Amino acid sequence: MIIMPFIFLSAGVSVFILGMLMIKHTLRRSFSDRIKTFLVRFTKNRLSACITGAAVTFCLQSSSASSVLTAAFADSGVLTLYQAFFIIVGANLGTTFTGLFTAFPFFKALPVFTVIGIILLMLPERLKMTDAGIAVSGFGLMFTGMHIMGEASGEISSFTFVSDILAVSDSPLTGVLTGAFFTAVIQSSSAVTALLQVLSSRGIIGIRQVYYILLGSNIGTCATCAAASIGLRDSAKKVSLMHIFYNFAGAVIFVIIAEIIPVPELIQSVSPENISMQTAVLNIFFNLASAVLALFLPVKPLFNAKKRNKLSLKPVLSEK
Repeated sequence: MIIMPFIFLSAGVSVFILGMLMIKHTLRRSFSDRIKTFLVRFTKNRLSACITGAAVTFCLQSSSASSVLTAAFADSGVLTLYQAFFIIVGANLGTTFTGLFTAFPFFKALPVFTVIGIILLMLPERLKMTDAGIAVSGFGLMFTGMHIMGEASGEISSFTFVSDILAVSDSPLTGVLTGAFFTAVIQSSSAVTALLQVLSSRGIIGIRQVYYILLGSNIGTCATCAAASIGLRDSAKKVSLMHIFYNFAGAVIFVIIAEIIPVPELIQSVSPENISMQTAVLNIFFNLASAVLALFLPVKPLFNAKKRNKLSLKPVLSEK
């Protein structure tokens, strides 16, 4: 049946996202107060705010989670918009490390972590290994999902109509829109990156398609923060708008750059044998370049960085 490979591909993406969610929710439950304190205390300047955003996003395995937390803190008056902006800049960079990790060949052996996690879950409760078991199992499930995606895409690549559909995303506009749409739907740019690594390694899509879709995925990841800010005050909405503007502007700039300088092809030549690594490096390249650009631009006058609502941190830090 033609539909079966697509079902398995969807299952692979779902398993990958499930693994990410297990890690994210376990870490948020176990280290929620610490993460919030970390965000508040280590965002005194633009560089530290950027590094903090990257670190928190890497731990949570979700730039969406980081941006929602940032919007909530700005809404509470604990963070200024200036701090929030650079946390988001760092969050975009932090979400690229998952793609780098999955680009190495040894990731194929990592589903064994699912077994290790299950063993930890089966230990007596007095050992308090439940959270560790869930997190380790989630880690293994991410790579199990990658393996399922790889097996399914091998069959999908033989369908002519699939090549015809994907060929449409070869242009900057359609590629960016495709990436934005799919990322907004599944709410995970890391899952989109993982899927692109699988599809590109199978020869289903080319490096320039990967480039445009990755740019679009940065825009699509704004959807979660935008939705979360609807019920909050103006500060949270401004954080959401900053997130959208920053990612949209970055996509436009790097589409123009790619039309002048063959960036995708240059990165492809650096690692011609490891196609998954090419995808990861592309993702890191424009997110790192965007972050460096933002760090050196004189953006401080755009924010009222000195004005802060002097609310107590205690009720905010005690939220779960």
